[in-house]
Amino acid sequence: MTELGAFITGPPGVGKTTLVVKVVERLRAMGVGVTGFYTIEAREQGTRVGFRLVNVNSGEWRWLAHVSAVEGPMVGRYHVNVDAVEWGLTLLNEPGDLYVIDEVGPMEMKHPLFLTRVEDVVKSRHFIVTVHVRMTDWLRSRSSLGRVFRLSYVNRDAVASDVLNYLRDLITRVG
Repeated sequence: MTELGAFITGPPGVGKTTLVVKVVERLRAMGVGVTGFYTIEAREQGTRVGFRLVNVNSGEWRWLAHVSAVEGPMVGRYHVNVDAVEWGLTLLNEPGDLYVIDEVGPMEMKHPLFLTRVEDVVKSRHFIVTVHVRMTDWLRSRSSLGRVFRLSYVNRDAVASDVLNYLRDLITRVG
């Protein structure tokens, strides 16, 4: 099967989302149409209180999970807002040259159709998808669909350039 995109994995806090944002900004500057979402942590007084799902185009966001939420399934100390995941999935219906999904992880998996929609994207469109370390088996079984980049604190700057070049070449390839 033909590779269509990049899977980014690595330990929590290594910079997967930061890499995605940098790559998306550079590709957008090259004229690549990008759609989808990324996830950022929210902190109050130095303590993580939740996660926001952010539209890569508009910057509009929804709470994905928060410590003070009282509804939704639990992942760790966070209640997950399944409606926010649904909103993120609708962004994948927009036209684009590259589809961003950050991330395939335990919180997003609380939406019953999340993995099905991710599968549709990685089998048919150019993509950059971050994968939580807990999802290693899922990633291993889909590695033929894209190149897997393993991020570490040591290699993250070099990997960002590698991912950018790889995706640029995939998207601009003729034929």
